Amino acid sequence: MLSTFVRNTFHRIWLLFPSKIRLFVYHRLIAIGLRLYGETTSSRTFRLPFNLYAKFGKNIRMSEAEVMRFISKKTTIPVPSVIDSIKVPTGAFIVMSKLPGRTVRDGLNFMTPNEKALFTRDLGKCLQQLHAITAPDSRVSAFGGGPFQDYRIDHDGKLGPFATEDQFHESLYGYFLPEKWPHMKELARDVHGTPHRLCLTHNDLSPTNILIENNRLSGLIDWECAAWLPEYWEYTKSMYLRTEYKEWVEVMKLAHPQIYQREYELEFEFWGISYPW
Repeated sequence: MLSTFVRNTFHRIWLLFPSKIRLFVYHRLIAIGLRLYGETTSSRTFRLPFNLYAKFGKNIRMSEAEVMRFISKKTTIPVPSVIDSIKVPTGAFIVMSKLPGRTVRDGLNFMTPNEKALFTRDLGKCLQQLHAITAPDSRVSAFGGGPFQDYRIDHDGKLGPFATEDQFHESLYGYFLPEKWPHMKELARDVHGTPHRLCLTHNDLSPTNILIENNRLSGLIDWECAAWLPEYWEYTKSMYLRTEYKEWVEVMKLAHPQIYQREYELEFEFWGISYPW
C-alpha cells in the first residue's frame, strides 16, 4: 500500500511540472529506450525504461488517451494505463504502461483448439463490454466527438464527424469512381437503409493490436481509431485485408456477439473498388 501511495503521489506531483519539462524528460527516456530495447514495429511508438511506452506522431490524438482512461474506468478490458498525455503540434504525446504479453500475429496457428477457444472467449467478453457502451447521440465520430481515423476508408485523412449513420454511409462513395456509384448504391440499399446501433468500437482490431500471455488475452492496444460507429463496423473492419487468415476469421466470427453477414458481404464489395491511399 505504501509503494502504491508513494507512486501515486509522485505521479500527481510530476504532472504539475510544465509540459515542456515533461516532454524533455520523455525524449531523454526515448533515447535511453532505443539503446536498451531498439526500435518497435511502429515509427510512432517507443519503449521506455520503467515498463512504459511513448506514442506520438501523425494521427496520434488526445482522444486516444481519453478513450483508454474511459475504458479502464468503465470496463475490465485490459488496456494500457495512461501516465501522461500532452498536446503537441502533431496532435498528442502519450505515455502509457506496458502490458504483459506479445501480439497475436500468427500465434493463432499454434494454439490448440482449447487454447483458441479460451482466447476467443476472452476477446468476446471484451467486445461485449465495449459494445455495450452506446453512443451519446446520433453522431458517427471519434470518442471525443471530433474527426476520427479509419484506415479502411482513408489512410491519411480525418473522417467526420457525421451527424448520422446515413451521412457516414454516404461518405463511403467518395473513395471510388463516380461511375460505380449507381451500382453500389443499389447493392447497398437494404444494408445501408437498415438502422444499426451506434456504440463504442476499437475500430482497428488486428493480430498486431491484441496481446496474449500464455495464449490468453492480456491486452487490447492501439486505440487511435476508436470511434462511435455502427456496431457491425467492428466485425467487418476486423476482416479487412485478413480474409485469407482463416484462424483469425474463425475467431472473429465466434468472438462477436452478432455476425453481420449481409454487412460483411457488402463491405467486401466496397473493398474491391475503394482506394484508401
